[in-house]
Amino acid sequence: MSSYYPHRPPHAASADELASRMQTNGAYRTPSAPAQQQPPALGWDQRPQQSQAQPQYQEPAIQQPAVMAQTTGTQWPQFVNNNRLIGALVAGFGATQLATMFGYWVFGLGLMDGSLDFAFFNGVILTPNATANEAGFASMQWWSGMGFHYLNGMVFSLAYALIIFPWLGKTHTTASNLARSMGMGMFLATASCGWWIPALHQDMDPGFFSINFGWGAVVSVYLWHVVWALALGLFFNPQD
Repeated sequence: MSSYYPHRPPHAASADELASRMQTNGAYRTPSAPAQQQPPALGWDQRPQQSQAQPQYQEPAIQQPAVMAQTTGTQWPQFVNNNRLIGALVAGFGATQLATMFGYWVFGLGLMDGSLDFAFFNGVILTPNATANEAGFASMQWWSGMGFHYLNGMVFSLAYALIIFPWLGKTHTTASNLARSMGMGMFLATASCGWWIPALHQDMDPGFFSINFGWGAVVSVYLWHVVWALALGLFFNPQD
């Protein structure tokens, strides 16, 4: 039985002899252990990496509405876009109402001694034999004239919205719609002073272009139609 121990040599040896023994005898080598990869330390803001074989989690897609709004802006222009007939009727009634109110209040501007009452003008033509009582507004002449007055305003509005407006082409701004309605109003004001009043109220002797009523009356007629045109353009304001 051998009593040889490498770590306990039987006799003294030099450092070179010990190194030579360790190189030639493989049994005394200490194999190095393979390096093991340590898992990374997990912090509060770290997550373990997923394997490539695992599917990645995706956020569910947000569903979009199938029909988006056709135009931007307020709801009324969009409604008029899709309902031209109803929009024209509402615009005609609203414009005639505001202009009629202005006609009764125009004397406050100092342009006329009295009010600009188109209901009276129409009533005299429709029911010339009717007599007005003390109340005035209760007479058949006034009510017939007022009804015909509102009917005229709405018919002119329908003609503008359904015939003239499409003929002028598409618009994209409120300013262009107001320019169109203002042109319609100025045409009606010129027809009123230049033909309607002189031709249908000759007993009042209005004169050429109604000038015998005074320039204040002529300006009041134009202002009346300016109010009507502005209201018409704001109420009937589609955005194509």
